[in-house]
Parts: sequence; structure tokens; C-alpha cells
Amino acid sequence: MIPSIHSSNGRALVSGLANNRVRPVFDRLFEDLVAANPAVAWRGFPSSLWEDENAVHFEMDVPGFAESDLDIMVHGEELLIRGERKSPEASGRGDQRVYGKFEQRVTLPAPVDLERIQAHLVNGVLSLRLPKSQVAKPFKIAIQQNVPQSQVTWQEPTPGTEFGTSSGPSQQQ
Repeated sequence: MIPSIHSSNGRALVSGLANNRVRPVFDRLFEDLVAANPAVAWRGFPSSLWEDENAVHFEMDVPGFAESDLDIMVHGEELLIRGERKSPEASGRGDQRVYGKFEQRVTLPAPVDLERIQAHLVNGVLSLRLPKSQVAKPFKIAIQQNVPQSQVTWQEPTPGTEFGTSSGPSQQQ
């Protein structure tokens, strides 16, 4: 006799077939958990994150949300998006939408300028442009040519002056 294991709703979790091993057991088990508790089905929304030379860009599909339903923050190296979809007063048995609160965290690939972040919500798509801070942008350093080693001095720059060379010999005290 080939053994079988059944879940509480009568579905066979494991049958005696040789190719039906561990994965189907877990697939069916988690399907039953999600069906029993709809809050588990809330897995966040599809999103995209990319960067260019000047900014980090983020988009997330949030259909049915208004601006007042969303809270967007940057905390350290994380972008945090919170929201809530409230259940309508008259919800029928055939309603398969998910309601409640959600929170989605995204690690930013570079430091951003908090004062210049822009966010837009158009046709159910939340779009953010997070300009990179000056610290995160590449900075090209020019190498000065034809300066004899004896004329190079290292000193703290004063605002508005160039750093690294002097027209006279080094004066160290």
C-alpha cells in the first residue's frame, strides 16, 4: 500500500508517486496557509529601482491608492513606503482583493540629497526621483603637470583656492 498524507481540507499533500517529493508538500502546505489567512497573501507591490549618474529612481505599482493613503520616508540608507488600503463597507464574498496595511523597505544604492527628493503618483504608479548627494557622485581630480617635487606643498586649502601647488619652495616650520 502506498501511504498518503492529507491536509485539514482533504487535499493530498503527499502521494506515492516517485516524482512527487518534498516541493509539492511545501507548495500545498503554504497554499493552504494563504487560503486560511488572507493577510498572509499581502506580499507587497511590484517595484523597480535603478540609478544613473545623478539620481536613484524608484517606481512601485500601487493601484487604487491615493496620495493620502501613502507615507514615504528615507531613513539612513533605506527608502520606506507605508500604506493602507481600507476595506469598503459592502464587501461581497467574491472580493479577492487584499486590504490592510503594508510596509515596503528598499535599500538605496547611494546616499541621496534629502532636500531634493521628488515623488509623483500617476495612474497607480508611484515614481520617486532621489538625487544623489555630492558625496555619492564621482569627482574627477586633475593632475597638475610640470611641477618639480621641491615646489609641491601639502596644506589645508582655504575656501576658493586650489590645493596642492605653490610657486615658491616649501615652507615648513
